[in-house]
Amino acid sequence: MRFVQILPIALLLWGLDDVARFRAGAATAGMHNAAVVNSVSSTLGGASTHLMNDWTVTHSAAALASSWYYILFQGAITGAVGAVILWRRVPAFSRHRNALVAITLLGLVAFWSYPVAPPRMLPGYHDVIAVAIPSFTSVVETSGSAQFAALPSLHVAWAIWTAIALCTVVRKPLLRALVWLYPFVTSVDVLATGNHYLLDIITAPGLLLLGYAVALALSVSRWFRRDQVWHRLVLPSDPWPEHRQRIPTPTRPAQGHGGQRRVACTVSGRPDHGHPSSQR
Repeated sequence: MRFVQILPIALLLWGLDDVARFRAGAATAGMHNAAVVNSVSSTLGGASTHLMNDWTVTHSAAALASSWYYILFQGAITGAVGAVILWRRVPAFSRHRNALVAITLLGLVAFWSYPVAPPRMLPGYHDVIAVAIPSFTSVVETSGSAQFAALPSLHVAWAIWTAIALCTVVRKPLLRALVWLYPFVTSVDVLATGNHYLLDIITAPGLLLLGYAVALALSVSRWFRRDQVWHRLVLPSDPWPEHRQRIPTPTRPAQGHGGQRRVACTVSGRPDHGHPSSQR
């Protein structure tokens, strides 16, 4: 039953990429913004993306491998890692889960606010997936899925999240190094297939940090609320009554039985010096 709780989250994350296309004017704004992002990326060194894209499209094996990698790995590996950390009962599972949801929601806000068409839709780039797997591309183009959701790259942000989450259960340094190869290979793949710009990859870690900041804020807020409830329900109004020193209330000395000094008097007013009355 523990695995059932991630199914609604998986469906939510799967469908969010497609929401931005319903924004009014997304196509026009997306093409205009794509030219700006492409120019900035080229200035930052993204001109090499053209070389990678040209080489991949002319080698059928590389085109087919990179296309299937792009199609399958984002969702499949992310979901598998989420199931692993849930199965291994990682203490911070909820924080990683909330971070992944926050990353995707923040990405949706970015796509909606600033839609950007991918490089494959611009002149000078090749749609490698359309060349290698035409049937898949026809379905994507018909549905309009993720057509204007290039900046930032959710593929790269999810890949970094996968590495972070998987390192909670992987202890050997060599295996951890292999885990961190996944975000690097993903970055190369999205550039080679013409699905992202260099700027998309550069901004992905920032999106990841924001997602974890939201998750951490939720954890702190939940801890604070639980702490307040604990104090209200468990602790009494006087937290340590048994340790509090009881101060006795002053009382007047009891009358009689030696409690009050006795004063002896005689009729004549003279002291009897302790002799019995018969000897006076």
